[in-house]
Amino acid sequence: MFETWEELEKSIINCNKCKLCKTRQNIVFGVGNKNAKIMLIGEGPRGR
Repeated sequence: MFETWEELEKSIINCNKCKLCKTRQNIVFGVGNKNAKIMLIGEGPRGR
């Protein structure tokens, strides 16, 4: 796994482990308290 949030963010920028890498336009890493007890993970709305 990753030691820091920065390592995780860097790893997703050039990720190509699935088909989403062919059509994605942006990577949105998120904001908020990185020490929170709960993390919500979701997908953004589809474009045009």
